[in-house]
Amino acid sequence: MTPPLNLVLLNTKKSDEISEIHRRWISRVVPLCIAYDLHLTLANFGIRNSPTEFAKKIAPSTSIGKGGQRFIELAKKGWVQITKLPLPENVGTTVICTSKPDKVKSKNYHHIAALAKNEKIALVFGCDEHRNQITRRIMSNSNYHLDITGKKIKLGLDSEIGAVTSILSKLKRD
Repeated sequence: MTPPLNLVLLNTKKSDEISEIHRRWISRVVPLCIAYDLHLTLANFGIRNSPTEFAKKIAPSTSIGKGGQRFIELAKKGWVQITKLPLPENVGTTVICTSKPDKVKSKNYHHIAALAKNEKIALVFGCDEHRNQITRRIMSNSNYHLDITGKKIKLGLDSEIGAVTSILSKLKRD
């Protein structure tokens, strides 16, 4: 059995409150997690509930499918993790998904997909939203950087997450 891909949403703001934009991020990634069998890690959001409690709390206030039931089901399966920073080692080999990759750490999606066949990979999203001390430290401590366009073109977070998860999930199965 191949290890899971772990989609990590990172709150890079100084405030750890769940904002409306965070609710939208979560509501948009849950269907991707279900579609592509991804685990979800919410990092640095200041969530004090268990994943299932949080899912039950937030699900009705988002557009997550079936009145939030999909998010609750994902959490009940144990596929949602809530963590503080730094990212724990159990999230997997960290791959920062960014349009501004470090030349030394930059890898293409074929390389990342090959790694994902044999080890747990954490696809970290959100570092391009705010560049600050948090993101610089995470980018520095990461294993790899991935620019899904290969052209250093900044995509909207939704587009980037969709492209990365779709491409890597397909290549991982091949």
